Amino acid sequence: MTLAGIAYGQPAKIPGYLAADPLTNGDWAITWIAEDVPDPVNFLYIAQSKSTGAYAIAIRGTYPNPFSPAYWQGANQDNPIGPMQDWPGAAGAKVSGGTWAGFQNLLALSNGTETFTQAVAALPDKAKVYVTGHSLGGTLSPVIALWLAEMGRGFDILAAPFAGMTPGNAAFAALFGPGTALAGRVTRYNNTLDTVPFGWDRVLAGRNFYQPAPQGGLLVEGALAVMALKLVPYGYTSIGAEVQLPGVVLPIPIDCSIIAYVFENLHQHMPDTYLSLLGAPKLPFSIILGSIIGPAGAEAMPMTGKMPVYFAT
Repeated sequence: MTLAGIAYGQPAKIPGYLAADPLTNGDWAITWIAEDVPDPVNFLYIAQSKSTGAYAIAIRGTYPNPFSPAYWQGANQDNPIGPMQDWPGAAGAKVSGGTWAGFQNLLALSNGTETFTQAVAALPDKAKVYVTGHSLGGTLSPVIALWLAEMGRGFDILAAPFAGMTPGNAAFAALFGPGTALAGRVTRYNNTLDTVPFGWDRVLAGRNFYQPAPQGGLLVEGALAVMALKLVPYGYTSIGAEVQLPGVVLPIPIDCSIIAYVFENLHQHMPDTYLSLLGAPKLPFSIILGSIIGPAGAEAMPMTGKMPVYFAT
């Protein structure tokens, strides 16, 4: 989760974050990182452990600035509605159109001289490779893991998605099931109070999450019911095993219940919330309410009911 969370950082600072974080502690070093371009829709880096030789592919979630077009393009990749994409060579296996777009974007990422695809081709055969990511990165992690497995390079792959959504249908999920190269190799970590990982195979389970409050009321109930009906034809099916991290409600001192509900959702989904549930140190920077990246220890925005209005690194 630390590796996944650090993927949200400013690219130029990520090597320093890996060196300074008490968990990575200088053991993990960058071997490839996507070019630092303005407002990247998708982003990842490859790091290697000096002590074990293992590699990690860490995929960033949605670009954390709702005032950037990249944020909304990332949100489109989270959208489960619309034409699905066939997974090559697997009859009936499909992923959402947004997941496919994100997957293709990741393959095409470049550091200016070498693409991510070329960097993976340069990894040694049978290397141990961890694939991780948070949120949209968690959705894309098993997709990248499957792509690696289908290379036939003998990679020892373990995928650890955090807070990810369901990328595809039952036939796609079967590609990770018994008898496949990735059987028992994907473990999803989800906060039980985070609504995001309930998409898209069990959206109705997100009702009445926060007891006794805040509640989303009829607006949220109606939206979940409509979405559940729309999703029936798609057959979204979860991948691998799930580890549930018992969430804790954060009291939100806002009078408007729907706004408090939104803030609670944001809090439950944040990387630092996941790290806290895992008993791990916070990231070496702060993602404040999903919209502002600031220095470590930056105080959370006052709960005034107003959304953040800028992005800073």
